[in-house]
Amino acid sequence: MNELLEKHWPAIRALILPYLFIFFLLVYPIDYYVTAPGGLSDVGKSISIDFDAGKPIAGSFSSTYVIYVRKPTFFEFFAAYFSPYNDSGQLTPAQLAEDPVQNEQIAYLDHVTSLDASIIVAYEAMAALNPAIRIVYEDKVLVYGKASYLSHYADIGLGDEFVSVLGDGGELVIDYTQIGTFTTVGNLYPFTFRTAAGTEYTLEVLKQPQTGKFGLTFAPFRLVNEEETYPKFTQHSVDIGGPSGGLMQALYIYNVLSPVDITRGLKIAGTGTIGYDGTAGDIGGVKQKIAAAYVYGADLFFVDHHSDTNVYDDYVEALAACEELGIQDTSWIIPVQTFQDCLDYLEGLGD
Repeated sequence: MNELLEKHWPAIRALILPYLFIFFLLVYPIDYYVTAPGGLSDVGKSISIDFDAGKPIAGSFSSTYVIYVRKPTFFEFFAAYFSPYNDSGQLTPAQLAEDPVQNEQIAYLDHVTSLDASIIVAYEAMAALNPAIRIVYEDKVLVYGKASYLSHYADIGLGDEFVSVLGDGGELVIDYTQIGTFTTVGNLYPFTFRTAAGTEYTLEVLKQPQTGKFGLTFAPFRLVNEEETYPKFTQHSVDIGGPSGGLMQALYIYNVLSPVDITRGLKIAGTGTIGYDGTAGDIGGVKQKIAAAYVYGADLFFVDHHSDTNVYDDYVEALAACEELGIQDTSWIIPVQTFQDCLDYLEGLGD
């Protein structure tokens, strides 16, 4: 064995460095990001509505998603860099300091609350036509972010409801926008929260002297009361997070409840958040989503549009992406501002 090793050692030694270099390229992460086209996600596979409108549905509604790689390897980065479909860049110091686990939790919270917004918009629109449809929801303020300096960082859950804080002079503050008015830097204050299961807990949180803040971010949401809402709905497990599928979710839900099939047999894709008033909101990764919709054969693609002059407007970005990717026909890309715009467009296809 030793003789064999000694005999071939020069060749082995010559191969070690190239192999180590290749291994380094394949496994070492760098402080960059990559976004690439993902695909279409059929909304009907992620949401079930316990309702039979007595009609066949010939088409489909799909949201689009992108693949985001935080800190890719050298190999992944260079493979993505030379593709026109991908975007890449260096992570900022703030991005590098982010907690990946918290980001995943926020993405999941966004997805869940986005479904509630979609349910509210679709049910309210259909309730005007069908009195049997009933939507009941509650306005709540949820923990939406936690800074690293937050006291009790591990004990306060993302998505937990803010109930109150006992401020200066014994003032019971239940309006989260007034917390700063009734608290003083350097003091501890008892915050009360409520979990999704309904359990309340109270913790003393420090208003940090270094930042003048508690390290908590709150956001208002409308959460559907599933017990009192009709018809019942079920969200199935999905790997796609974030709120950008809200608009397409609302359209799918509306179509399930509608007495007529509004898809008209088309494969309809799109992207955009959904506001409680039905407003379509902006999203990220437009180029990658357009590429995915085009490759997977979408007949229509709804995208929010609020300004012709803003280069970051999603519809403007979509047209620029088509030009960059060599997609000449852009008639299938439909600009909308609201959920109602989508319904009006689809209704007009039957004229």
